Amino acid sequence: MILIYFIIPVLVFSIWIIARNMELDEDINEEGISKELFKVSLFIYQKIRGKRHISWDQKVRGYLTTLGGSKDLDKATSYYYAQKISIVLLLAFCGSILSLVLYLSGNFDGALKESGQVERYLPGEGQRDVELVAKTEDGTKLGKFHVEVGERKYTKKEADALFEEASSKLEKEILGKNESLEKVNDNLRLIKQIDGYPFEITWNVDDHDICKYDGEIDCSNVSAEGTVITLIATYTYDDHKWEQVIYAKVIPKKLSPAQIIQNDIEELLNTSNEVSRYEGSMELPEKYKEEKLSWSEIKEDNSLLLLLLMLVGGAATFVMKDKELKQKIDDRNAKLIREYPGIVSQIVLYLGAGMTMRNIFSKLSENYASKRKKGAPMSYAYEELTKSTREMKMGKSETAVYEDFGRRCGGQQYTRLSTLLSQNLRKGNSELLKLLSEESEKAFDDRLDLARKAGEEAGTRLLLPMILMLLIVMIIIMIPAYMTF
Repeated sequence: MILIYFIIPVLVFSIWIIARNMELDEDINEEGISKELFKVSLFIYQKIRGKRHISWDQKVRGYLTTLGGSKDLDKATSYYYAQKISIVLLLAFCGSILSLVLYLSGNFDGALKESGQVERYLPGEGQRDVELVAKTEDGTKLGKFHVEVGERKYTKKEADALFEEASSKLEKEILGKNESLEKVNDNLRLIKQIDGYPFEITWNVDDHDICKYDGEIDCSNVSAEGTVITLIATYTYDDHKWEQVIYAKVIPKKLSPAQIIQNDIEELLNTSNEVSRYEGSMELPEKYKEEKLSWSEIKEDNSLLLLLLMLVGGAATFVMKDKELKQKIDDRNAKLIREYPGIVSQIVLYLGAGMTMRNIFSKLSENYASKRKKGAPMSYAYEELTKSTREMKMGKSETAVYEDFGRRCGGQQYTRLSTLLSQNLRKGNSELLKLLSEESEKAFDDRLDLARKAGEEAGTRLLLPMILMLLIVMIIIMIPAYMTF
């Protein structure tokens, strides 16, 4: 069983030995262990893919092609999957190590002995929960059983002996910062339990003006010679009880050297805070009685929580990576749809002025380039239109250019537009202007429908917050009315 947990680490290390000399492009921003893990992931992907296009990566290749983020599609696809595989390997490697530790700890902490006995916890350690499976001699399972094995109990004789030990320690345990019970001027620790002993301890104090139930000492009611108070500790274990009487002499409070230093430095801090309350920062005291002070901040350590969050984040990143890529495509398609009516209306305008379709594409590309130089945002539709213009200038046929334009943009609208333009070239359609005018009107109607639908969806999303606000208002009104009855 233990060998299973070594498979992934050994496999990753073996592949790393083979792939450690792999050369990566300079645009890879991985460093250190991350870079070595990326090499292993890239090696795995290359071996899986080989020289064939894998069917399940066609969608990703299509997304990357549409986004146009890389000139080398194979390399971009390889790096994309290498990043995903590296996340899986990292989680699998860490999971193997943690699982190995958990497996070893579970085996060393087994409750069932070979003799068929379940070992009880020692007194004070609580009950032991054990999951057991009952089988016959031929291996037939009779069922699973949850057993709650209580801790071992002390006998009366053992408890008496423990009481003698505990009672001898209690006087020291309750001292707190006091030197002895003959000189009590600070709070007592009226503990409810002594470590290592099974007793529950309750207290009774004869003078509550001087000593509270929690051991707080009030020296203001103590005479100059001191006042003796009586403390009664009642020990309880199972059905047995024992009592111990303790006498303590409370004297007027005298500060220890450490308390004096503590109070003096706190006073310096309060003074510094008061003096600098109108300033942007508070200056800490530099000296105390000619002694130079140095300060350091006590910080909370959340490193383990950070590790767990990073592991969860790694798993979530791998799952959401494809969704992020798909979201970019959806955003692109939405922008293309929003830009479609404007493009068609401009084509109709220039076509009505007597310009050819080739010149119209060139004119729209020039206008877009001019706007981009002035800081206008990037437009996917005009980027594709500019690309089509360059293709026509390079000698590509207009029919192929229009068809590729519609294919790259996608969607029914751009497909209809490319079909109209290509048919106009093949058939010499004299009614192109009329058809495009109708297409322009239809595009604006579709845009209004999309805007109306988006408004309805926004209203639906606001419904839940409005209901919650209504409930809050009802609670604010009803609670005071209910409390008056």
